[in-house]
Amino acid sequence: MKVAPLKVDNFAGSYYCETKDMDIIVGNIYIFKTKFGLESGKVLRKPFEIKQRKIKDIGEFVRLANQDDFKKIEKLEKKNITALKEAREKLSKHNLPMKIFEARYMFDETRIIFYFTAENRIDFRNYVRDLAAIFKKRIEMRQVSDRDEARMLGGIGICGKEFCCSQFLREFNNASIKMVREQNLSLNSSKISGPCGKVLCCLAYEYETYAKLVKEFPKTDTTVKFNSSSVDREKYTGYDLPYSSDMTGTVKGINVLKEMVYVELENENIIEVPLKSIKKSGVFNVLK
Repeated sequence: MKVAPLKVDNFAGSYYCETKDMDIIVGNIYIFKTKFGLESGKVLRKPFEIKQRKIKDIGEFVRLANQDDFKKIEKLEKKNITALKEAREKLSKHNLPMKIFEARYMFDETRIIFYFTAENRIDFRNYVRDLAAIFKKRIEMRQVSDRDEARMLGGIGICGKEFCCSQFLREFNNASIKMVREQNLSLNSSKISGPCGKVLCCLAYEYETYAKLVKEFPKTDTTVKFNSSSVDREKYTGYDLPYSSDMTGTVKGINVLKEMVYVELENENIIEVPLKSIKKSGVFNVLK
């Protein structure tokens, strides 16, 4: 069986559809059939073979979207905005502890999906009945995480680029505070957290490299021996560093990318020492 994944919205998962005899082109919009009805979506990658039905609920491609389909998609986008507004107004009357942030009509308009976040499980049966009475459609409520909310709404990250999760990440990684510490980054939450309130996903991209490189450095508070000739003397004018002389100091920090070690001298001054000058024959020149 040959399948291809499609993106309907910015939600975490993708829909997989059997291509059969259709010529599927990446980036094109197609109408496809799911167990709930018709949907429209963009093909994310080239079709590929799967040996077994490891993917649940595989849909079927119906057709390449035509001009009439695009007009309908545009019409539904406007209806989504109206549905979200009405749902929020009705929610305020029910006073439920939940936040509805997006509404989406299925392509065949048989169902409206409302996405929301909440700290706990919500009994919204009466609320759903009211929505069904207003829209005369089948109503589906989908509770998602804060990360999924950020993915779906999109935005610009602190790097100045579009959120990774909205742009290309299909699954969230396990970015953690441990990764922040091992990369010697500030624990300031405003600098290491995304708009979802979680640790920035991008901190996991280079973590394996950092974890490997940091093993090449001496540990903090270790006493090391190095030659003063390797130190940038102009940077430390007034420190009275001896010329071409072995010195000792205590490691207070490291800079993995610059391959520098911050060493505290006996006079409590801290200087940058190249890692290569501390290493000797592949083993740290560490004093016990």
